[in-house]
Amino acid sequence: MINVLIVDDDQLVRKGLMLAMPWDRFEMKVVGEAGNGEKALEFLSENHVDLLITDLAMPVMSGIELIRVARKQYPDLPIAVLTLHQDFEYIQEALRLGAIDYIAKVQLEKERFEEVLGRIHGRILADRRKRSNDDAAGVSGKDALFYGEPERGTRAVNELDCECEQPGSTFVEVGDGSIKDKLQSFRWVHEEGYMIELLHELKTMRLPVPRLMQLLYSITAEWNRTFKYIVHTEMTTPVHFASWNEVVAWMANFRAEALHLSGGQYLRKEVSSSIMTAVKIIHDELHKPLFASDVSKRVNLSRSYFNQCFKEMVGYSFNEYLRKIRMGKAKDYLTKTAKPIVWIAEHTGYADEKYFSRIFREQVGMLPSEYRNAPR
Repeated sequence: MINVLIVDDDQLVRKGLMLAMPWDRFEMKVVGEAGNGEKALEFLSENHVDLLITDLAMPVMSGIELIRVARKQYPDLPIAVLTLHQDFEYIQEALRLGAIDYIAKVQLEKERFEEVLGRIHGRILADRRKRSNDDAAGVSGKDALFYGEPERGTRAVNELDCECEQPGSTFVEVGDGSIKDKLQSFRWVHEEGYMIELLHELKTMRLPVPRLMQLLYSITAEWNRTFKYIVHTEMTTPVHFASWNEVVAWMANFRAEALHLSGGQYLRKEVSSSIMTAVKIIHDELHKPLFASDVSKRVNLSRSYFNQCFKEMVGYSFNEYLRKIRMGKAKDYLTKTAKPIVWIAEHTGYADEKYFSRIFREQVGMLPSEYRNAPR
């Protein structure tokens, strides 16, 4: 049984997690709760805890400070971050300190509870297996076997581990950015040859298995974030791959399923790839002025053909979809942050706060300030 401690200054959030999450399904049990970092440390000193789930923004002692202290006192304790915080550098600091996962509260919809716990459960078990096997066989030998190599490369891989992997760190670092960007562009979904090239490049990198797993997790996370309004079905990543051949098979299955879900098999691969690139541009550049004429040029399609194919594949016209995504993001900002309306307008692509408020009222039925204060 995995004993869990939940730390959040909002009592309703704590109670909601305790009641709603399918803990039993993943052999977990909530054994305690705390409203700040100091209370959490007191509980840790007196009780056995196998997983700490903590908010970042808390009074008395922040989640960042809690993670920093807990990593020193309990170096093997897995920690997951639960937060509304919008500052990416703040989140990265938590990961750098050793958090094994980052969970945005805005993503904690009921249908995702099982996915979230399953991912964390898998990483805890994988970490336990790693620690138990490290004394019997070097990590380099295990990685060599994973990629199907003889163990004569042990020394070189050990050097890579020493340079790149710090204790408790399983997230992809800046050095992997190039391959990460290529994978998250999803060009490989529409071009089989490009997928083969990427797999070859990825295997050549010989990443330690935990780092490879985090890179693969990022693919599904980015796909679900970008295309959830189009495909209405989320992709998943296995919690464990036994060999490189399983990674190759998963990538091929992901590609086939993504083509099927997106309707890309009904259009020429160049066209479907262009439309998916346009969708990604919308999500990545939501805060900028975006026009169909400009985006169609960027994806090498004429404006009229682009509009036709976009509507056919996405189910909305370019402008309808752009407005839908912007309004959805604005709702998140209004309910999950205390940012002023003018800031929210700017960060959802509206330079004029009054124009943003008018569009919001037309789409939602109330002003942004009314929506923020409405009971839920």
